[in-house]
Amino acid sequence: MTARQTAESGFLSKTALLIRKDLTVEARGRDTLPPMLAFCLTVTLLLAFSLPGNTAMRGAVSIPGGTVALADVIAGFLWITVLFAGLIGFARTFEVERDEGALDALLLVPLDRSGLYAAKAVSNLVYIVTVQVLLVPVFALFFSLGLGAGWFVLALVIALVDIGFVAVGTLFASLAAQTRSRELILPILALPVLVPIFIAAVELTSDLFAGGGLETVAARGWFGVLIVFDVVFATVGALAFEFAID
Repeated sequence: MTARQTAESGFLSKTALLIRKDLTVEARGRDTLPPMLAFCLTVTLLLAFSLPGNTAMRGAVSIPGGTVALADVIAGFLWITVLFAGLIGFARTFEVERDEGALDALLLVPLDRSGLYAAKAVSNLVYIVTVQVLLVPVFALFFSLGLGAGWFVLALVIALVDIGFVAVGTLFASLAAQTRSRELILPILALPVLVPIFIAAVELTSDLFAGGGLETVAARGWFGVLIVFDVVFATVGALAFEFAID
């Protein structure tokens, strides 16, 4: 094994240990997932009583400014729910280290800062995916979403959105962790950057809810926006994390 291979193996093993540490702490303390899930289920239940659940997705819903397709409304509420649930989770990214005064000790781990960023990002990704695994079926049940083979395409769109969402959220969580009002600072920092990816998410998900397939989604420019966003901010996050956490 070459020196480079040894270094890469050490990087991956240490990153995996940090991920395991975060997930173990969450499994024992349950301080992040329960608030996220409670928020999602509460919002979904409220929406189930305020929006028609058996109307065709191409059907129109009246709003003060006119009408809008039901698919657009449900897609918008789905991603707004994910957005704010995610921000709840991101705000706690460094909560344990901050409360226990262990952040400096964490930064002394003999690991490149990009590894620490990757560990925190993967942990946040696990939380987001767990929430979506429960949230999407509940939305499908309440609003009669029958996508058929479109579920695979929806999973692809969700995966692309989650990567960019977690990349941005973890980076700005490291900045907000240094402040007292991190729950307030984090949305102020992250929301302007997240606007493009969530517009893309709503547009593509709406197409799927309205009966579109992979060809429809892939032909939209928003699909390219998701890919570019993920590549750019995953790279920027890994490179800028060292300066943000310091």
